[in-house]
Amino acid sequence: MRRWPSNTLPWEVHLVNLQVLDEFDIVRRVTGLRIQDAYNRMLQNGWTLGSTQLLRILQGIIRLYHRKTVRLLDRYWLQWKPDLVASLVPYFNRALCESLREACPGRPLVTILTDFADYPPHFWIERQEQFLICGSRRAVEQARELGHANERIFQTSGMILNPRFYSCSPIDRGAERIKLGLEAARTTGLVLFGGQGARKKMLEIDRRLSESGLPIQLILICGKNGRLPAELRAQARGIPRLIEGFTSNVPYYMRLADFFIGKPGPGSIAEALAVGLPVIVDQ
Repeated sequence: MRRWPSNTLPWEVHLVNLQVLDEFDIVRRVTGLRIQDAYNRMLQNGWTLGSTQLLRILQGIIRLYHRKTVRLLDRYWLQWKPDLVASLVPYFNRALCESLREACPGRPLVTILTDFADYPPHFWIERQEQFLICGSRRAVEQARELGHANERIFQTSGMILNPRFYSCSPIDRGAERIKLGLEAARTTGLVLFGGQGARKKMLEIDRRLSESGLPIQLILICGKNGRLPAELRAQARGIPRLIEGFTSNVPYYMRLADFFIGKPGPGSIAEALAVGLPVIVDQ
């Protein structure tokens, strides 16, 4: 847990990692990988076929261990006695709400959706007493359909983004491209499939665009996929390319691009739109 003291506001923020629930992780028991690590492995290899069904299976497993999860969280809230709990995770909002109600009656739960919608159903939104912060009209409609009152639903203008994606400071895109070994005036595409990368998809996109004959160049960000940068560099291409591993400089690279290609994730899409990039998504 990490604590953020506040010098100007009358509260402290404690960051809690839900790995406190590791003892209920069936995937980890069988494979040695945490659920989130197994999911990241799937993304790295582009294994997305059947992912919706997998989410429903995972949802069923979490429901199976619901009461045990509530009891474990009860002990946690009794220790820390929070005045408010803000959830940025799916699946566990029912257990978070019930445990907080039992351990600390009257303390509110606020669920901050980091997706455009609640899919599959009950991924984020439950039929219970909680506050909901929604980044889209569709999520607001779903909350109302489950009986949540308007005064408990707050619609924002979109997803939560790093402020750097809203930077309006001037930048000489041509000069910056040249620094990176790219051409100043050539149409530039940014290819990014999240922090884990997607090896097969990015290799295929790189090949097809390079062979297309289009007057473009590419910035390929591989994330934490350790094999991918070397594999891309090993493929000689007829267009300028910048190949980057994991980086925290995504806002900079987006500002150098003319269009974005990536997965249909709410974070990446929202970031690209904030920078003003046309978005192409690949399932």
